[in-house]
Amino acid sequence: MNLPSRTLALAVLALPLFAAGAEDGDPTFGHSFHGEVFNEGPRQAAVLIPGTGNVHFEVTTSSPEAQEFFNQGIGQLHGFWDFEAERTFRQVAAIDPDCAMAYWGMAMANYKNNERGKGFIDEAVARKDKVSEREQRWIDGLAAYFENPKADLKKRLRDYVRSLEDLAIDHPDDIEAQAFLLKHIYYNNGKGLAIPSHYAINLLADKILTAAPDHPANHYQIHLWDREKADRALTAAANCGPAAPGIAHMWHMPGHIYTKLKRYEDAVWQQEASARVDHKHMIRFQIVPDQIHNFAHNNEWCIRNLNFLGQFDRSVELAENMISLPRRAKFKEEDDKEKKDDAVYEPKGSSWQYGRQRLRDTLVRFEQWDTLIKESENGVLTADDASIRQRDVDRFLGIAKFETGDRAGASRHLTALQSILDEKTGKRDSAVAKARTKATKAERDEKGIKAATGAAAKPFKADIDTYQKLVNELQVYEALTAEPPQLDTAKELLPKLKDLAKWRHANLWHRAGSEEQALKLANEAVNAGKNEVLPLAMKAKLLHAYGKEKEAREAFDSLRKVAALADLDTPPLQDLAQVAKALGYPEDWRQANPPAQDLGERPDLDELGPFRWSPPSAQPFSLLDAQGNKVSLADYSGRNVLVIFFLGRGCTHCMEQLNAFAPMTEAYRKAGIEIVAISSDSVEGLNQTFRDSDEGKNPFPFTLLSDESLDRFKAYRAYDDFEGMELHGTYLIDGQQRIRWQDISFEPFMHPEWLLEECERLLAIEAE
Repeated sequence: MNLPSRTLALAVLALPLFAAGAEDGDPTFGHSFHGEVFNEGPRQAAVLIPGTGNVHFEVTTSSPEAQEFFNQGIGQLHGFWDFEAERTFRQVAAIDPDCAMAYWGMAMANYKNNERGKGFIDEAVARKDKVSEREQRWIDGLAAYFENPKADLKKRLRDYVRSLEDLAIDHPDDIEAQAFLLKHIYYNNGKGLAIPSHYAINLLADKILTAAPDHPANHYQIHLWDREKADRALTAAANCGPAAPGIAHMWHMPGHIYTKLKRYEDAVWQQEASARVDHKHMIRFQIVPDQIHNFAHNNEWCIRNLNFLGQFDRSVELAENMISLPRRAKFKEEDDKEKKDDAVYEPKGSSWQYGRQRLRDTLVRFEQWDTLIKESENGVLTADDASIRQRDVDRFLGIAKFETGDRAGASRHLTALQSILDEKTGKRDSAVAKARTKATKAERDEKGIKAATGAAAKPFKADIDTYQKLVNELQVYEALTAEPPQLDTAKELLPKLKDLAKWRHANLWHRAGSEEQALKLANEAVNAGKNEVLPLAMKAKLLHAYGKEKEAREAFDSLRKVAALADLDTPPLQDLAQVAKALGYPEDWRQANPPAQDLGERPDLDELGPFRWSPPSAQPFSLLDAQGNKVSLADYSGRNVLVIFFLGRGCTHCMEQLNAFAPMTEAYRKAGIEIVAISSDSVEGLNQTFRDSDEGKNPFPFTLLSDESLDRFKAYRAYDDFEGMELHGTYLIDGQQRIRWQDISFEPFMHPEWLLEECERLLAIEAE
C-alpha cells in the first residue's frame, strides 16, 4: 500500500482484514488528517473557472495564485454555489496553509451547518494573528456567530449583520463588506427578521451596483424584490447572468423575476441557461448532479414554465433526463449505524423526485393518457409513497382509464380510493362516538360534548377531505364517460371539485352541458393564468363551440402570440385546428413574438453547455490481479461493471464493504453486472490478503486488482488532492464504458441492495 504520509502505526496494522467488524483503535482510512470537519465536502482540487464574478477581496497571502482563487471563492459564495466555494477555499489553504481567510471562506460556505461552520472558523481564529486588522474583524464576526449554536438564533443573526455593518462603515470603499451585508439582511428576512423597508435596503443594493454594475450583488437585488415588486428587479435580472456566467444559479435567479411577471419565454431561457451551465460543469468534473445547489429545483421550474408555453416535447425531454440521472445516496437513517442495511432512500428535493412529478403532471396536462397508464403501471411513475404516492397514482390512472374507455380498470382505482375514504371515515366516527360517550359520562354540557367530539374528529379531517376530493373527481369522469353520459350526476359533483386547474374544470363543465359555468371558469382561468397557453386555448375552444365568434376570434388572436412556441400536435391544441380553419387562419396559426428589449447579454445557449446531462466517460484502466494477470476496463466492453475502489487490506471498513457486496455478487451477475474491486495495495498485498483467508485464496467472489501507484484512484477522483490520500469510491460503468452512478466518500458505500436496485433502474432507462 502506498502510504508515504501515514504513520507507522497505520502502515503496519495487522488484523484479519477480510473479516467484517472494526475494532476500537483501528485507523479510519479516507478520513481527513485535520479532523472530522474536513471529511465531508469536496476533496478534489479546484481549478480556476472563467466567469465566477468580477470581485476582489484582498487577503493576507504571499501567493498571487491563492488571492486569485480566493476571489473566485467569493464570487461562488455570491452565486450560492457553496459546494464549489468550499472547494476553492480549500485550494487557497492548500497553496497557503497560513491564510486565515481561506478557513473563513470554508465556514461561509457552510453558514447553514453549525458543526462544520464552527470547525472551519476555529481554524481561521487559530491563524488570525497573521492577518490584517480588517481580516480579523471578518473572522471575529463569523466566529461570534458560530460560538454557541444553541444560543438564540435571531440574536446571532442580528449580531452578525451588525458586525458587517461596522465593517461597511469603517471601510466605506469595501464593496464586499456592503455586498455581504446585503446578502445577510436578505437571508435574515427568511429567518424571521423581516425587512422593514425594501426601499431602504435597495439603496444599499443600488450603491453597490452603481459602483460596480457587473457585481454579483445583482443576485441579491433579485432576491430582495422577488416576493415584493418583481418589476423593480428587471435591471438586476438583465445583469445577473452576465455578471457571473460560469455560475448556473446566476442564470437561474432572473427566471424568478420573469416568471413572476408572466414572461415565461424569458424565464425558460434563464432556466435552460442555468441547466446547461450545470450540465457542462458536472460532466467536466464528474460530479453527482444533485450535489449542486438548486440544480433539481431549476430544472423542475423550467418544466413548469415550458408547460405554460405549451411545449410538451421539451417538457417531457427534460423530465425524462431528470429521471435518468443517478440518484445521490441519501438515506433517511444514514446516521443510524445499526440500521444501515435497512436505510430508506430519501428522495426529497432530488432530480428523481422532481422529474417524476413533473413528467406525471405534464402527461396529465397534455392528456397523454396511454403514456401515463404505461409509465404509472410498469414504468418510471409507479408509486413509492415518497415522490409519488399511491393515492395520486389511483387518481390519475383512474382519470386516464375513464378517458380511454377502460371503465373496469378505472373503477378499480375509484374503488381503492373509496375504500380508504370509508376506512378513515369509520375511524373518525368511532373516535367521535367514544369521545361523545366519555363526555356524556362526565356529565359535560352540550358545548363541552361538541368540543370533545370536534377534537376527536380533527386528526382525521385533512385525510378525509383529501380522499373525498379524489373520489369526487373520479366520479365526475365516471359519469361523463358513461354511455350515455350521466350529466345530472356530473353536475351535482362538479361544484365539489377542489384543487383542480380552472381550465380543466371548465372543460368538465362544458362536457356536462353547462355553458354558463364552463365560460365562467374559462375566464377565471385566463385571468389567473396570464400568458399561459392551455387556459387561453380552452377559452377560445369553448367560445367557438358556443357560437360566440367575435369573442372566440379575440381570444384566438391573443392565443396566436401566447402560443408562439407551443406544440400543436398535443390533444389540447389539436382541438383548435378546426377552430383556426373556421376563423380563416393558416394550419400553423402561431405568431412569433419579438424579443423583449430589456434583456441583458444572452450568449448562444449551446455555448453554455448541453441541454441534457449525459454520463461522463469512464477512465480506462489496465491493472494486475494477484496472479500478475492484466485486467483492463476494455475487457468489459459491452458489459456492465461495478468498480469498487478500496483502501487495501489495512482498512477494516473496506473489508466490511467487500464482505457486504460479496453475498450480492450473484444477484449483480444476474442483473448483468460484474464486480471488480481495485485496491491501493500492491500485488503482494493482494496475495497477503489471500494468504490471510481461511482457504488461502481470494476470499471474495469477484476480481481484485492492484493500483499501488494510485494513478487510477486519482483518475476516478477517489483521491483527496489536498491531503494526498486515497478515498473510497464505488462506480457503475455501463457497456459503453460511461459512469452511470458513483459515490466518492471518506467512508465506503454500504448499501449493496439499494445500489443493485439503482443500477437496474438506470440501465433499464438506458435500454429503452
